[in-house]
Amino acid sequence: MHKIGIGVIGCGGIANYFHLPELRSIDEVNLVAVADIKANRAKATAGRFKVSHWYTDHRELLESKDVDAVIVATPHPTHSPIAIEAIEAGKHVLVQKPMATKLSDADALVESATKRGEVKVMVLPFVYFDNPRIDYVKRLIARGALGKVCMARVRVAHSGPEKYQDDVARMFKEEPGDTWFLDESRADGGALFDMGVYSVTMAVVLLGRARRVSSFMSTLDKKATVEDSAALIMETEGQSIVVAETAWTQARGIDEVSLYGTKGIVLYDNSMGDSTVRYYRSSDSTWVMPSLPREKEPQHTHRHFVTCILEDEQPIGTVEEGRYLVQVMEAARRSSRERRIVEIS
Repeated sequence: MHKIGIGVIGCGGIANYFHLPELRSIDEVNLVAVADIKANRAKATAGRFKVSHWYTDHRELLESKDVDAVIVATPHPTHSPIAIEAIEAGKHVLVQKPMATKLSDADALVESATKRGEVKVMVLPFVYFDNPRIDYVKRLIARGALGKVCMARVRVAHSGPEKYQDDVARMFKEEPGDTWFLDESRADGGALFDMGVYSVTMAVVLLGRARRVSSFMSTLDKKATVEDSAALIMETEGQSIVVAETAWTQARGIDEVSLYGTKGIVLYDNSMGDSTVRYYRSSDSTWVMPSLPREKEPQHTHRHFVTCILEDEQPIGTVEEGRYLVQVMEAARRSSRERRIVEIS
């Protein structure tokens, strides 16, 4: 069996709680190395997942001939620069969301990936919505079961990153209380780029791209220099009005989608701990609740990435699609700041 040698750059929570546990479960993966600017995190993470090599400089990881692909799981503003270095080193790359916090950085990543077309670059979070429940909703839309979807609402929000960051600090026996997400100088954006990227992605996956956006963003509760709440109103190219919401200010995390069509309605949420889909069919005034699996396969995100490398296929979530998400969020940031509607070219 051919194995893909993978290195993980960034040893924070997302690497320890998500990427590394899933990668360790895939037979075709050989975990080669991890890197983090904090030596204690790199060393402890390598020990926890039985990884042979750890580094404090990710460039040393990129020099390894045993590393075929990398996961970029560092703070948001560093995603694009590190991904570009990985591409230039000839590595396949899975980039954490958001792909970038500035459109100029997103453009640079697109340019780099285009030049090295043989390298597979997969941008999150598009693959998260490649699941049976979203597929069911997409089929309803495609066959016209909802009629014209004139309006929709998508909300992905939770109580904030502080507890998560404190838990990560305690994992490494560090002092809790330093949440980089809340600091504009380190995060370059708040709830919108952290959680709103999911709302925008789901809106795009279901209803297509937006042609203009208006937004309100504010810091309503957190002691932060970034926004903790944001709401976007997007007019799509298909002439739907979509409200995309996000926040770090609610009692618990809930993902919600509501699609309001002329012939049917879809309500999707995980408020009871498990995602449910309800479909109202106007033809017979009936609510339908289909029984659908959660995932297409275990560890779908990472299995898909590895399969695309092995079989030379294009991963779900291209750099062009990732760039578009950054473009929308940057437009929303500008809309809120300048108090106007922003056109999206």
